[in-house]
Amino acid sequence: MDRPRKFLACLLLATALPAATAAAQKAQPLQPIRDAALAALQADATTQAMVAPGLRLPACRQPLAATASSPTVADVRCPDSPGWRLFVPLRQGAQARPARATEEIAEAAVMVKRGDPVVLRASFGGTEVRMGGRALGQARAGGILNVENDSSHRIIRGRLAADGSVEVVN
Repeated sequence: MDRPRKFLACLLLATALPAATAAAQKAQPLQPIRDAALAALQADATTQAMVAPGLRLPACRQPLAATASSPTVADVRCPDSPGWRLFVPLRQGAQARPARATEEIAEAAVMVKRGDPVVLRASFGGTEVRMGGRALGQARAGGILNVENDSSHRIIRGRLAADGSVEVVN
């Protein structure tokens, strides 16, 4: 290849890279994910969709698809290729809780019971992976419990966080 062609090829590549980099860095806004999760579970105004504020997903060019994977977890997907999939837990707001008797207060302190759907979280360096699971025991915030991974059916030990998710412990 002669010099003018090499120069032209480098010039074209240099002008195309900033546009490609800007498109790759465009992140999906979190509010449409929350809205899709709430709509999938037909939640009321007191329900909160629990999406981590630091979550960065590629922007979806198509409308989000969401289905209920359990009574309290929505499966939100981006149908783009390659796309992404996110399990979003929902939590009732504090104002929606009725007054309880003392026996019910002790029972309410147990945040997760056997069979409840939970979101498993595993962090490796700066990357966090979330997946759906089912509690195999009872636990309060800070407690340790076993969870069955919905997709692999493996038993994983984790610590229950205050938001209801389970952080995998090694």
